[in-house]
Amino acid sequence: MGTSRAHAPLVVGLAAAAVVLGACTADDAARSVLNSDPLRSTTTTETSTSSSTSSSSSSSSTTGSAGGSTRSGTDTRPRGLQRFADCSAFLDYVKGEAQSRVGPYGLEGMHQYYGPDVVMMEASMDDMAPAATTAADSGGFSASVPIDTVDFTGTNVQEAGVDEPDIVKTDGTRIIAISNSTLSYIDVAGGTPVVTDQIDIDGGWGYELFFSGDRALLFTNSNSWVSPMPVDIEFEAEFDAEAPSTTSNIGGGNIGDGVSVPEHWVASARVTEVDLSDPSDLRVVSSMTIEGQYLSARAIGDRVRLAVSSGPQTLGWVYPSTPSGEDNATTANRSIIEETTLADWTPSFSVETGGDTIDGELLDCSQIHQPTEFSGFEMISIVDLDISAGLAASINPESPSSVGVLASGQTVYSSLDRMYVATTRWVPSLEQTEGWDQVRDDSYETSIHSFAIAAGEPTTYLASGAVPGSLLNQFSLDEHNGYLRAITTAGAPWSADGSESTLRVLAAEGDQLVEVGAVGGLGKGEQLYSARLMGDIGFAVTFRQIDPFYVLDLSDPFNPRITGELKIPGYSSYLHPVGDVAETGLVLGVGQDASDTGQVSGLKLSLFDVSDPANPVERDVWTLAGGSSGAEYDHRAFQMLGSTAILPTQSWTDGFGGATVFDVTADGIVERGRVEHAVPEFVTDCRLIDQPDLEEYSDLWWRASGGVMSVCTPDQTGNADFADGSFSGWCETITPNDLQYYVADGTQAAQQLEDLDLGQDDRIELCYPDTYSNAIQRSMVIADQLYTMSLSTLQANDLATLTVNASVQLN
Repeated sequence: MGTSRAHAPLVVGLAAAAVVLGACTADDAARSVLNSDPLRSTTTTETSTSSSTSSSSSSSSTTGSAGGSTRSGTDTRPRGLQRFADCSAFLDYVKGEAQSRVGPYGLEGMHQYYGPDVVMMEASMDDMAPAATTAADSGGFSASVPIDTVDFTGTNVQEAGVDEPDIVKTDGTRIIAISNSTLSYIDVAGGTPVVTDQIDIDGGWGYELFFSGDRALLFTNSNSWVSPMPVDIEFEAEFDAEAPSTTSNIGGGNIGDGVSVPEHWVASARVTEVDLSDPSDLRVVSSMTIEGQYLSARAIGDRVRLAVSSGPQTLGWVYPSTPSGEDNATTANRSIIEETTLADWTPSFSVETGGDTIDGELLDCSQIHQPTEFSGFEMISIVDLDISAGLAASINPESPSSVGVLASGQTVYSSLDRMYVATTRWVPSLEQTEGWDQVRDDSYETSIHSFAIAAGEPTTYLASGAVPGSLLNQFSLDEHNGYLRAITTAGAPWSADGSESTLRVLAAEGDQLVEVGAVGGLGKGEQLYSARLMGDIGFAVTFRQIDPFYVLDLSDPFNPRITGELKIPGYSSYLHPVGDVAETGLVLGVGQDASDTGQVSGLKLSLFDVSDPANPVERDVWTLAGGSSGAEYDHRAFQMLGSTAILPTQSWTDGFGGATVFDVTADGIVERGRVEHAVPEFVTDCRLIDQPDLEEYSDLWWRASGGVMSVCTPDQTGNADFADGSFSGWCETITPNDLQYYVADGTQAAQQLEDLDLGQDDRIELCYPDTYSNAIQRSMVIADQLYTMSLSTLQANDLATLTVNASVQLN
């Protein structure tokens, strides 16, 4: 984390001390209903702790089979948290845990980006890529505007009134969009989109945003290259009789004695504040950098809660460069831990406003919570921000308001007054003995941490718990009437045989989330592909060869039940309510069609009739051969207003790439029309070959499919480009000698190519448009216009006729 640590010379010897940590069993005697609002328990059991830690025991769960349920308070393996008495207690704790777990490659699970010149033995490079950010959806829109009275749609969100960041936002009169790193202000008040200004936002990837009034906040991840600070390490001769006694200066690369210190990337979460008050002059007024990785954010009104996961990234581990150096590296790493300071384990932040910089520690030690069972060295931080006030006014370095949990975070879900951060974790066995795979699968569990986010109040930690298995995504979590419902799949994520999904209902007992009800038997031997939990009813889809669509009765939190099941080909990876399901009885599924053997064949929309929960019916289907949709994996790509549904669609079969508009009613799914963003035509000074003429050209035709083929002489420039000069494609060259690899001699295709009369110095060019830039990613409706957004374009179509009215370039 922080890089302010001043290293003293480290003497490495045999006696690197490990802290032995005491353990105590969490009290799970109480298993009753707490009150009318189980997640709002007034009982507080949070206590202070010093460097010792406590562990809660685990007990196995027994879930009901399909249609049945269990009611047990012992299968959530509760994980309460305790506050640290002071910073010294926190530092003692993390040092002790690290000493007992460090090895020749540092701390297990502390992944970093390593440089190409470092010699490493058996170092894991898994999970190096930044995790995709999470977001949510609920059949509503991002603003708190009632759905039945809106004249514009916002982001498709999981909970009405809880906004989620996205690449495009609107308030009905303007659209703020981020494409690549370009932020655009588009005025739509007059019915025609007009770009008033655009600015580049540097320093990250995967931007998302909120905006309100005259301010926008943009969220992203970035990283920087770090060389470990020089450290003098003296290896004692008696430590390794094979290695000579030597003193080495560590600053990157191989340092002798069979060890090395790699350079690496460190992750940073970034928040950028943009002034929107003058639409013709957008200005970045402030930026915030936090050590760690941006997970996601939620906004209720102008209040934003930002979730960040941080870990010790700058400890400069010594790594073995030869097998004989492993013991030396382990002992050196223990000494490095001993010299660490608070800044190495807790995230820091920096806010730049104009020429002024505010920096400090993100968390006060009194707001860091320790799990009663060790949960790693990462830190989940919930940061409070106020869009209307701006970044500088939201952060007080003298009195940090952020709340932290010493655990890792992946999935974010939020109701109107509770935010949950969950992580699927695997506790590995020490040896891969017989039956190790089963031990591994049984070890996967999901830790869940809850925070109060009441309006006008600072964020506070509430409770934690754990359930067996892994989460699919945020739709596996839902809060209703004070109970948290969670669907997890047993075994390692995406493991094969033996998997089964279970819905568990959790309530708060003090600072622990404990199970009060459960139902299992969801897709035995299959994986969970989607879930939607809404009030007293829920739905789940599992898949392996056939899609079982389950209907769940959630009205009794102590006795959730499977009421109905439907087996159909294919699967739905996103489920969306059609209106109020209690009234319409309709749910729309977006996913893939498949054969009876499980071979997927293209995009599928399913209209489920759940008016009889015991007998769900697939009332209608719509398919697109070879098709797919971004809504299958990102619910924000889906849009629905009344009976009109819009989703991005692509098909390799017919070459379509755009958005499809549907009318979805009790009568079925009707495709109303399609919208595309036009790709400018190619221009070239070479001789173009028409696509129909390529059909007999064997493999060459397939290679040219979707592009432009031309024959160029040596004096021609070639390299086809778009006619308007925007978003160039790319070209490849095939010489006459190369044609033998694409067309067999003596075939009709060979004769056709011979008819082209290629000179020895001529060339064939295959050029392809950058269609990705024109692939529609989002849609929204404002008044009577349908706006669709791709990386390159924002386009307005008449909602009724789908004719193009106007378009503007985004970058």
